[in-house]
Amino acid sequence: MTAIDNRNSLQKMDIVKALMSLAMCDTRDMVEYGQPPVISAFVARNRETICQLVMHTAGLVIVIEGRKEVIVGTDERMYGAGDAFVLPANARVDVVNEPDSRTGFYRALFVRFPRELIIEAARLWPQFVGQETCSNDVTISADLCSAVLHGAEALSHRISASRRVMDHRVLEILLILAEQGVLPLVPKYVEGSVVEAVRLLVRHRLHLPWTTAGIAAELSMSEATLRRRLHAESHTIQGTLRSERMKAAYIVLNDRNADVADALAATGYRSRSHFSRHFQEQFGATPSSVRHRRRETTDS
Repeated sequence: MTAIDNRNSLQKMDIVKALMSLAMCDTRDMVEYGQPPVISAFVARNRETICQLVMHTAGLVIVIEGRKEVIVGTDERMYGAGDAFVLPANARVDVVNEPDSRTGFYRALFVRFPRELIIEAARLWPQFVGQETCSNDVTISADLCSAVLHGAEALSHRISASRRVMDHRVLEILLILAEQGVLPLVPKYVEGSVVEAVRLLVRHRLHLPWTTAGIAAELSMSEATLRRRLHAESHTIQGTLRSERMKAAYIVLNDRNADVADALAATGYRSRSHFSRHFQEQFGATPSSVRHRRRETTDS
């Protein structure tokens, strides 16, 4: 381990210690005003496997103790103490929470981002609207740790802290994540191309069962408005979704370690015949032929 790696590891452990006080008791079942808390603690003493977990709002997950495995389509990621990532709204993921072998505890924090605050963040910082994210992995900096602690402090003193103060603390977290490029901000109303807004929305979550109603809700417009604006750009929801799914499938099939089943999982298709027909219509070749051509090119 280099000196830089050692310093980063020590900084990560210091941040974990600072956040540990927020994850002493499991609070995931608490409900405030019909909604889960803005900051929840997930604590377990036994290995947990949760299939098809869905969070209806985006959030920040910070692993404090133990390990978390996250599976989205064909992508598998492992997070340990001090690691963090953004969980997109409505993402369907399989997770495995593994307690620490020494302490016997798994602990993590989930910071929920209400939709209205993401919209407010987009209004305040338009330079981050629509930015593409390369990864959902978050760097836990001292600033982010401090922002989470400040948010928890405001939430724990509900009598003395106004709603405006609490919202401000959450907005601080959103700004840090936007600056890291791990959380795209979505405006209430899409001012530019609706087609591009839809593409950015679904591009990294193509395995989800997107509907017109779901996309319209994400973009804070009615279904009728969404259809009308797409029609004005000579596009449809189904056509845009299919185009993005086929682009993703082509990328997957050009990976030497992937096969057609991986492309199906990544793009949300249940029917192999429908997938193959759409793929051939888009590229003039079958998925299998693209896969074989890639293998031949790699082996030669």
